Amino acid sequence: MSHELRSPLNSILGFAQLMQAGNPPPSEGDAARIGHIVQAGWHLLGLINDVLDLAAVESGHLQVVPERVALPELVPDCLAMVENLAQEKGIGVHFSPCPMPCRVLADPFRLRQVIVNLLSNAIKYNRPGGSVEVSCQSAPGQRARVTVRDTGEGLSSEKIAQLFQPFNRLGREGGAEQGTGIGLVICRRLVELMQGQIGVDSTVGVGSAFWFELPQAS
Repeated sequence: MSHELRSPLNSILGFAQLMQAGNPPPSEGDAARIGHIVQAGWHLLGLINDVLDLAAVESGHLQVVPERVALPELVPDCLAMVENLAQEKGIGVHFSPCPMPCRVLADPFRLRQVIVNLLSNAIKYNRPGGSVEVSCQSAPGQRARVTVRDTGEGLSSEKIAQLFQPFNRLGREGGAEQGTGIGLVICRRLVELMQGQIGVDSTVGVGSAFWFELPQAS
């Protein structure tokens, strides 16, 4: 399924990007139409990747390889990956210095996937001129907690109860922000595979703090 879905889409994206970079360049109207193809293609590719990841997790075929990961080194890499989105939305993103070594046992690729997903959500669903803060701290049971705090609308207890349901976008289906409604589900599954837990604290009108805990590495 991975090959059959991704290969045709990669061809569509590749040829659309060649048309964008054509010589002579496309007319203004054609450029706008090609831009719609590229934007829709990337959105569809993200959806395919999320669905395949979820299928792999649910079937037990997704493997994680834990190793010692230094959060003060990995988190800045994640911030760089969402920098353009934050600038586009006018959101300030900050990483508070860790008061401890903050090394965890985790699969670095999957851990990066979790943090980038939480950061992307915190930026997309924030308020204009808002902010996002990432912090690390010790947690009971020899664990480290990573928190992604935003200044968005916040979530009611009813919405929090629906957060980790696949394809549930909490009523934002008709909104301007594109999404699949399964990113948080994948995050929870990945954190659990790495022997951790994930949760959220939220206040309507103030913002939300998504957090996860993982075993500390000695």
